[in-house]
Amino acid sequence: MVLKQRPPLLVTVSTAVLLVLGGAAAYLGINQRLGKTAQIPPGMELVPANALLAITLTTDENQWTRLRQLGSAESQKILDRWLVSWRDRTLTDHGYRFRTHVEPWVGDQMTVALLPRTDAAADTAEPVMLLPIAAPLKAQELLGDQQGEGATRDYKNAKIQTITTDAGETLESTVLANKWLVVAASAGGIEAVIDSFGGESPALVENGAYLEAHKSLQMSSSFAQLYVNAPVATEVFAGSDALPGINGVVAAVDLLPTGLDIEAASWLGPEDQPIYRDMKNSQAWTPRRLPASAVFMLSTGSIGPLWQTLGEAESLSALLPIGPDALAKALKAQTGLDFENDILPWLGGEMAMGLLPPAEESEALPMGQLTIVADVTDREAAETTWSQLDEVMANRFRFDVESAKTGDQPVNQLVSYYGGIAMGHGWLDQDVTFFAMGTDVVDEIAPRPSKTLQSNPAFQTLLDISPQETSGYFFMDVDRLQDFQGILPFPTLPDAPIVSAIRSIGVTTSVQNERTLRYDIFVELPKGRRVKPLP
Repeated sequence: MVLKQRPPLLVTVSTAVLLVLGGAAAYLGINQRLGKTAQIPPGMELVPANALLAITLTTDENQWTRLRQLGSAESQKILDRWLVSWRDRTLTDHGYRFRTHVEPWVGDQMTVALLPRTDAAADTAEPVMLLPIAAPLKAQELLGDQQGEGATRDYKNAKIQTITTDAGETLESTVLANKWLVVAASAGGIEAVIDSFGGESPALVENGAYLEAHKSLQMSSSFAQLYVNAPVATEVFAGSDALPGINGVVAAVDLLPTGLDIEAASWLGPEDQPIYRDMKNSQAWTPRRLPASAVFMLSTGSIGPLWQTLGEAESLSALLPIGPDALAKALKAQTGLDFENDILPWLGGEMAMGLLPPAEESEALPMGQLTIVADVTDREAAETTWSQLDEVMANRFRFDVESAKTGDQPVNQLVSYYGGIAMGHGWLDQDVTFFAMGTDVVDEIAPRPSKTLQSNPAFQTLLDISPQETSGYFFMDVDRLQDFQGILPFPTLPDAPIVSAIRSIGVTTSVQNERTLRYDIFVELPKGRRVKPLP
């Protein structure tokens, strides 16, 4: 049976995949492992080395069903509406069914790349889709019905078919070595892929930095893989260098019963300073020192090198809510302490900051609570700093200083003469000091929390998928932070269904070498209703 009244299958599939690129990337938020190295997607052998972005997605329908099960009721409806729209526009309306007409021949993964345009519209990108042909005879059985539809031309021994859809969209397609169906939105895009496939121009798989960074990914299988050429992509999409200091990013995404497991790595360009040279990985004690009530935490094992890097890299500091220079000036104005001269010299190890909810007995105007816990290399110098703080707060701000002990370690609590503000500092161990702001914080962390952050199931999942030795953690309990908007010193979260569907986000960083940083990320999502077939 010849399907002459239907648009060519390669056109509908290409449109579908291009829509998947936008929808899946937005849903996944892309903007443990088994001791193996993640496989480089086969499509990278065809993607030109100058690609802005490349995303590889599974074609396994069961995995997409699992994705549909994650999220809030609202976000699930959005995803389902998008999938229905995609399916109807690209397949159903033209008499095609994925299981009948695509699944029999397509491979495990499909890749979509965005290439820089070579024409006048240089500030945009053109998409190219790569579909692996796992069953050539099956593909020929379907695609063969469409020979002769549209104009054809030859380019370096490849036959290109140009097709205009009912909507007036012009697409070009070709089959390479009976292994790949390639569809592009322009002649330039498809010819660039043919050149890469034929070895006349470099493919992404020949990019040494990409290959080296990809070695740090250890997922043996994944729902999606991503590559971003950071400088070029941000210039095209954001109009500026929005990711300063990052030359490229690779990521792999897998689905867990409670959310998304993401591995990623970023690397610096050859002209960038090797800013990770002095950063180190170690076994962190942060999860055991902060209480389970923490709704936000940030830690690093290399505060000195990190502070120096932020101070020297103005473009990186611009991404932070408050830069290191402004933070140091505020500390100096309020306490008289000079961070670099009075505090940084004795911060020799791990340092963690946590935000806690308001105390239960807070008055009409509740305030969030803060704690900072840190390793010290010079206890005597640290105690001198705490004494300076006590003196300033007592003399300038009329705080009462009360000395006590937790276990066998000294603790000072500072209470405002005017009421409503309380601080504390002291020691949790011989070489571990803390600073706290809030009426309940000292009781929650000293001498040790009764329940630690490690008892939080989402944080424990992050630990499970992360290396044992790390350079730092980031954790945000989105659910509870939303309950304390305006109470905790944290920016307002975006009011969007995808954001509201997130329960928590955890990130672990680890230094791979002086130019490469690895990230292990867990995005906790609710597991909603049992999904029904799309209507």
